[in-house]
Formats: sequence, structure tokens, C-alpha cells
Amino acid sequence: MNINKEVYVIGVYPPPYGGATVKCELFCKMLKNVGIIANRIDIYEASRNKTKIIGILKMCIKAYKSNNPVVYCLDSKRLRVMVFLQRMFKKSFANTTILVIGGIFHETVAEHPAFEKCMKSVNGVWVETEGMKENLLKSGFENVEIFPNPKSQIGNCYPQNAQKNKELKLVYFSQISREKGVEEIIKLVGLLNNKTEISYKLDFYGHIVPEVKDEFDKFINNSLNVNYCGIFDSTKSSVYKKLNEYDILLFPTRWKGEGVPGILVEAKMAGVAVIASPMNFNKEIVCENMNEGFILEKEYPQEMLNIIERCYKDRDLLDRMKMGSYQSRKRYALEEYEDMIEKL
Repeated sequence: MNINKEVYVIGVYPPPYGGATVKCELFCKMLKNVGIIANRIDIYEASRNKTKIIGILKMCIKAYKSNNPVVYCLDSKRLRVMVFLQRMFKKSFANTTILVIGGIFHETVAEHPAFEKCMKSVNGVWVETEGMKENLLKSGFENVEIFPNPKSQIGNCYPQNAQKNKELKLVYFSQISREKGVEEIIKLVGLLNNKTEISYKLDFYGHIVPEVKDEFDKFINNSLNVNYCGIFDSTKSSVYKKLNEYDILLFPTRWKGEGVPGILVEAKMAGVAVIASPMNFNKEIVCENMNEGFILEKEYPQEMLNIIERCYKDRDLLDRMKMGSYQSRKRYALEEYEDMIEKL
């Protein structure tokens, strides 16, 4: 154990809501688990309080000048800004690791040659999917590794059997926004309500973005089988245990930046079947041929309805998907990546 080892983690920390903040928080906990001290530098603090910009820059320069590893956990836009600052301390690139957020990093470096050159000189670029790694290798990168947004297996939940003729329990567990597919689910509910033979309930968890709040509130108020359950506090309750109460997770995202969405990993740990859109690398995460869930094609609401109807009528199919999802959790088990962390 590296008891006296320190790592500077330059990222964004809660609030706000989002995958980047969760990933930063989890990564710092991983460092602690293997005996490494995480010195956090919160770039988002500069947005909350402009007077702290100089102080944050000084902390970053201190990190670059140290002999300790530097880890970035930032979206591509903020990462480019920080890396160009770091070019004044080029020797520090040898100690720098990029914890890539989302699924379009390979496109970003292709569009910015100077940034790409910097990324090729850092110690490591940790991407979330095999597809991203392949794209970077084709561009001449030699420092790429897979770090697929893993989650701890501690507290994972064996799938609950789907009981015949009981209502299907559906859940949406992401930011409530157009990009994440909330409009597709609103349309789905309209289709479901016309199928009177399908008994279901649908719960929403997540932060509601302002641009859809009025529309979403109206939808909730007018829907008998649908509930908004607020923002789930994972510091007080187990996400896995809560998700385990449901049969199917709905994830019809249209966000072009998806990498490995944390909720898809959490669904595996919770033994829940998944219906997901084909955005970016979702087909790699939810493998239909391994019975891990269902991937949509184009007509999301109608396709979701068709899948839900199949699962409602065929509970053995639903049980197979729930078990397949659960068995695939090991690919994303945090414990499998502790050696990578220690090698920092």
C-alpha cells in the first residue's frame, strides 16, 4: 500500500449534478482504498466564485511542479484549457493521467492537433470503452488503457424473480432532460396507456433541468401510473438496493457525449434488465447477444413499448435479461482495477 503517496486530482466535485462529478468523487475514494492521498483541486469552484480563480491556478501550478502524479477528471473543454496551461511545465506530462469523461474524446483530439500532441505525451489516457481505445490507437496513441467507469461490487443485489401477472416495475434514473430521453418516455407512457392489458408503474429519479420542468411537472400530474421520486441521495441509501426493486431500467438517451453511463453499470450491480438507445458505445455495454438487455434502433417509444409488452407476457425472458445484466457486472467491478490505481 502506498501510504505516503499523494496524487493531485484536478476535476469537478459536487455540486453540480452529473457523471463527471460522480466519477471524480468515486476515483478519490478508490485512491483512499489503496492508501493514496487525493489532493483535490476543484475547477468548478472558479465558476461558483470568480475570486477563487487565482488560488485554483496556483494550486494547479503547485501540482505540476511537484513530483507527484496528476490526474485530470474533466470534460474535454475544461481539460483543453488546463492542459494548455500545463504546457509551461512539460516535464509534468510524464506524471499525468487523463481520466476521460464521456464518449467523444477521440473526436475532440482529432479536431485539435495541438491538444492531441499533448495527449500523446502524457503518462496515460484512460478511456471508458474498447471502441474509444481502438479509435485512439488508429490515431497513433500508445498510452491508452481501459477504465470503464467501474463501480464497487460491495452491496450488489441478486435479481428478483419477475412474478407472472404482476405489474412491471419500470424506472428512469438519470438527469431529466431532452438529451437524456425524457420526451421519449413521455411518448412511451402515452402508448402504454393505450395497452390496457399491460399493468405497470414507472418511477423517475433525477435532477430536472429547467427547460423541461413545466412540461415534466404537467406530465407527472396527469399520469396515474407515473411518479417523480426526487434526486436519489446515494450517501444515505444504496443505489443498488433501490434499483433492485425494479424490473427494467429505461435509458433512451440521445446525448452524443455518452461514454459508459454510470447508471448502466449500477443497473448491472442491481440485477435489473435494461432498455437502452444505441448512442455511442451502449451496444458495447449492454450486449444483446449475451442477454444483458435490449438496444433500441430508431423509433424509441414504439420499440420500448414492444419490448415491455414482450417482457410482460414472457417473464422467463425478463428473468434471463435480469440475470444476464447481473452476471455482466464483473466487467465493471471497481475491485478489478485497483492495480491500475496503485501503479499511478
